[in-house]
Amino acid sequence: MKFFLPILCLPLFLYSYTLNELLDLSHSNKVVKSAEHTLASKELLYESSKDSYLPTIDIGANFQNASKETPAVAQNTLKLQASVKYTLYDGNKKNNLYKQLESSIDSSKSNVEATKNSISLDVTRLYFEYLGLEADKEATTQAIEQLKEELKRVEFFYEAGTITKDEVAKIDSRVKNTLVLLQEIELKSLRVLHTLEYYVSQKVENLDGTTTIKLPTVEEKVLRADIKALEQEAISIRHEATIEKSQNRPLVYLDDTFTHSDYYFDNESLKSSFLVENQNIAMVNMTWNIFDFGARTKAYESKLQEYLSKKSLVEYEKDKASVEYRLAKKSLAIAQEKVKSTRAVAEAASLAFKLIKFKYENQTIDNVAYLLALSEKYNAQRDSKRALYELEIRKAELIYFSGKDIKEFL
Repeated sequence: MKFFLPILCLPLFLYSYTLNELLDLSHSNKVVKSAEHTLASKELLYESSKDSYLPTIDIGANFQNASKETPAVAQNTLKLQASVKYTLYDGNKKNNLYKQLESSIDSSKSNVEATKNSISLDVTRLYFEYLGLEADKEATTQAIEQLKEELKRVEFFYEAGTITKDEVAKIDSRVKNTLVLLQEIELKSLRVLHTLEYYVSQKVENLDGTTTIKLPTVEEKVLRADIKALEQEAISIRHEATIEKSQNRPLVYLDDTFTHSDYYFDNESLKSSFLVENQNIAMVNMTWNIFDFGARTKAYESKLQEYLSKKSLVEYEKDKASVEYRLAKKSLAIAQEKVKSTRAVAEAASLAFKLIKFKYENQTIDNVAYLLALSEKYNAQRDSKRALYELEIRKAELIYFSGKDIKEFL
């Protein structure tokens, strides 16, 4: 039992996150929750507005004390009343208000989706950037090991007196420089992990490098969620303008009030028979603002200009998105070619290094050519792996700019 406990605990400390898990966590972070709270707020406002157009019932009470009684005024009077009010016609303001709030809700829904998609792209870039740095680290570590082995070999020959000290110094300085480079790579990796923590709201120590992205089988471009949000926002402002315009029309509402009164006369002989204990008064009221120095008309025109401004911005963003999508397709094609070319370069550099190493060990070439070949080999290996991760990033960008969810293509 004591033997199994450390094994059971080990995965807790070495757990590696997949890209899918990172995206799930990032889609519930504080930025997304803020957008979701905004959406919930607008949905509640919509429900509140609908309820406000239903009949309202008010109750009230009034106690009155008079210093002098008259046949029409008792010394003490208690009144209880209940009234019902209902808007019959408001110049179509209600329908326009509903449409404005519905468009605002649609905009917030699209904004939640856009926030998630934007975060998905950022997290995906960081994920593959980290894997690229891991490839750098692996190639650099291998180079260090190779250089250390070579350093031992030249130190042996130096002690035997067959080579000069400067040849040893060259290898030694290369080892030290490469160690510094490795530390810089590790720092960059740490920064990427810390940045991921901002998105997923928890500590990330390692990533699972097995995730890849598949391209859509059918090339299809849809309107991005962030542009949908802008479009719905523009529609919402247009309905706001119509609301301002509708206030130039008559407002008709029903007011039905029931009143119960109790009269307490000090002198009952003054009590008039005209006093009514129970009374119901129903009224249909109409108000119509026919002149306000153009205030409402100017308010309508102001909102209309705001709508036109937002509409122009939407058109600009659509054009920009179209350009970004075309560039993403081109970048993907270049990345695919880069994978092929860097793989060929890595294979060639590896073969060339084997030959140069053989010549160097047989002392037919100097260490300058050897060190150059060694650098070219590991740089080519690193570039080949980096090209693969860069390709995954370009896939993610194409999916994002085509208006789709990256998470669906993992």
